Amino acid sequence: MGDPMLALHAVSRRYGGKHVWLRRGEPVSAVKNVTLTLCPGETLGIVGESGSGKSTLGRIAAGIEAPSAGRVTFDGEPYAAIDTAAWRRQRRTVQVVFQNPSQALDPRLAIAAQIHGAMAAHRIGAVENGDDRTQTLLARVGLAGLGSRFPHQLSGGQLQRAVIARALALSPRLIVCDEAVSALDVSVQAQILNLLQDLQAEFGVAYLFISHDLGVVRHISHRIAVMQRGRIVETGPASEIFARPEDPYTQSLIAALPAASPAMRRAREAAAQAA
Repeated sequence: MGDPMLALHAVSRRYGGKHVWLRRGEPVSAVKNVTLTLCPGETLGIVGESGSGKSTLGRIAAGIEAPSAGRVTFDGEPYAAIDTAAWRRQRRTVQVVFQNPSQALDPRLAIAAQIHGAMAAHRIGAVENGDDRTQTLLARVGLAGLGSRFPHQLSGGQLQRAVIARALALSPRLIVCDEAVSALDVSVQAQILNLLQDLQAEFGVAYLFISHDLGVVRHISHRIAVMQRGRIVETGPASEIFARPEDPYTQSLIAALPAASPAMRRAREAAAQAA
């Protein structure tokens, strides 16, 4: 897929352990020496159990949290210091879709106003063109005619579509999806995953897709990185991770997935015996 767009070089993130008058415990390492790359138009899935450091890694990749050690580069350039003018300009290039869309939207504003406001904040287009683009994006994510509604008037799936539309309004090159479908019903999950794939094909956006659900990650990812206790224990093409998992932790995650058919169950058993 070409040269990497996003690169994490030996990134670590520690919390606590400061020397202050109140006694603190030992520092906690949420991310430990992680090196990953993401190419334009690619989906890299990050999978692991709760507490494995996935969300912290996602915030570092998005540039909204600085690593304690290591470095992050985008197109070969390091992220600007957080809260600087240069950093705010970079926010347009990298967007985040979180787990709970209702917390990401202002309950006092209609959906269309929030999408238009995001463009205005980054000075994208004239007012008239912004209105047109807002309506085009709403229609593209399946919310045509719903722009005047407020967040409390939409379902969970519709709210997540609105958040995705707001992210796309800034023409990002990377969207970090942090458990973006985990709060949705299974049928709605499939709809959002298919929408994300369609939008990737149309706009060429890359995804860092974070989830505890290996089945969901398999559906959408080109490559998968398996995370355990802050470390990446295995990475590779999605098909190879599932066909020939090497790390015992990855093997346990795959073994816990429900088998879709007896043939799949036999294939798993054969792979386990071969290992």
